[in-house]
Amino acid sequence: MLYSEKTLRYYENLKNIGEMDDRLKNVGTGIVGSPLCGDVMKLQLFFDDSGTIQDAKYKVFGCVSAIASMELAATVLKGRTIDEALKIKNDDLADLLELSEIKRHCSVLAKEVIESAISNYMNKQKNEVGMITVTDGALIKLRELIKEQNAKGIMITTEENGCSGFQYSLSYEPNEDGEKKNKNSIVVDGVSFFYDAETEPIINGLRIDIIESILGPGFTVTNKNQSTCQNCTCGRRRE
Repeated sequence: MLYSEKTLRYYENLKNIGEMDDRLKNVGTGIVGSPLCGDVMKLQLFFDDSGTIQDAKYKVFGCVSAIASMELAATVLKGRTIDEALKIKNDDLADLLELSEIKRHCSVLAKEVIESAISNYMNKQKNEVGMITVTDGALIKLRELIKEQNAKGIMITTEENGCSGFQYSLSYEPNEDGEKKNKNSIVVDGVSFFYDAETEPIINGLRIDIIESILGPGFTVTNKNQSTCQNCTCGRRRE
């Protein structure tokens, strides 16, 4: 038989399908997989103020094993701390469901989406101390542009700009399934910002504002943790 009795038991008793408001600071969202491979998993976790998972909701595009893996994961995650949740192994899920060898990849995706949701939550908490600040006007315009471009969010890239300073560029993050490795994200009032993990120290302290000109709206990106060059005539600010 392709599916074990335990797999079918979870598949036939789905209690955790649903969605949460990703704009809430206590909600962490993870998405992994690809339609080309056959499975896409979305997991959302709600944490209390102590960092313990109080609720879990998911959506799955995939087979019976993929759905059962997410139902099991959502069930066992409730009441666990972040450290406890990260200790869950894909083999633990596969063994509990008695997945066949050909279906064990579903438990791997389930493990990855748990890590992705927790990472998203932790990045949100990080932003509570002002890692990225966006003005109201900039947020409104960015939401409009992201919707128009059918993008996932905004990618922030950095480049050295003389005198050991940096300049920042904004671009659209493609609305593709799955998460790229070595890329972090932060959600600011519903707008997702992405950046390469190694640039986090440079990203910390950014302020994004909107300006109007005869060419239309544009954005300025400054960093409160980097000051104007003091003994230099290059005319560049350390941004």
